Amino acid sequence: MFTAHPRFRRLKLAVKARLVEMRRRYVEAFMSYEPPALLSALRRLGVNEGDSVMLHSGFAAHHGFHGSIEALTQTFIEAAGPTGHLLMVSLPYRSSSLQYLQTLKQFDVRRAPSMMGLVSEFFRRRPDVQRSLHPTHPMLVRGPEAEWYVAGHEHCIYPCGPGTPFEKFAERDGIVVFFNVPFANFTFFHHLEHLVSAELPFPLYTEQCFAVKVIDRDGRPGVVHTHVFAPEAIRRRRFEDLEQALRVHGVIMSSRIGNTQLHAVRVRAVIDCVRKMSRNGRYFYDLDPLPAPASAPPVSHADGGA
Repeated sequence: MFTAHPRFRRLKLAVKARLVEMRRRYVEAFMSYEPPALLSALRRLGVNEGDSVMLHSGFAAHHGFHGSIEALTQTFIEAAGPTGHLLMVSLPYRSSSLQYLQTLKQFDVRRAPSMMGLVSEFFRRRPDVQRSLHPTHPMLVRGPEAEWYVAGHEHCIYPCGPGTPFEKFAERDGIVVFFNVPFANFTFFHHLEHLVSAELPFPLYTEQCFAVKVIDRDGRPGVVHTHVFAPEAIRRRRFEDLEQALRVHGVIMSSRIGNTQLHAVRVRAVIDCVRKMSRNGRYFYDLDPLPAPASAPPVSHADGGA
């Protein structure tokens, strides 16, 4: 078996580092932009003061944003305005929620890190941000009604269903923004799954309701009961079918600024599209018989298998 010489590996790494640096310099010179330009781009996408904005983001120097994670976060806070809200998901795992709970000993809402990227973890650590007490799908919220958004999540046996921050976000016709990440990061997808769950020929959730030990923001122990998404449902997901339908109906708005790709959707328009699909017998799942899995179900989109 051929093994590369250490000198060749060092040369390869040096060339790669040089290319990365050249790309960074090119973006800095020709494709960079300041926070005010990002705010203007968000306004063109339909983000208004008073909105509830759910942000999915990727942060890297080659995207062109001229500023820190703090500056990026502050720009989105400014976009929502003093009466609006900024939300981010803060899943503390990258696997499926079933796999996560099978090994979890305790969820501490104060300390469990967000595995949804640097921006989400930075946001979690802000003192003005609330985090909902749910072990599989905790939501981060900043704004005047953040307490309302996160309240009661610990009593919801379906993590993205009735009474959750996801349902409340839909009530407010929130807007989801994707900053340098593909549309497949759409965690609100799980709320859509719940809306059509009764129409599916297979269970969306596990029969078992897990009793999960938690620590709340005041350091008090408790137990949260929750179902998780069933392995069969995860295997059957076809997220690309939903994305295609949303694009056909013009629901997904897109824009570029510098080297940054932006997408946005209003969730009521998404829900309307999903209801039209279901009336026509169309769903974002494979409804044909599936072979028995040889191993654990694959992660179905970039926010985790959930």
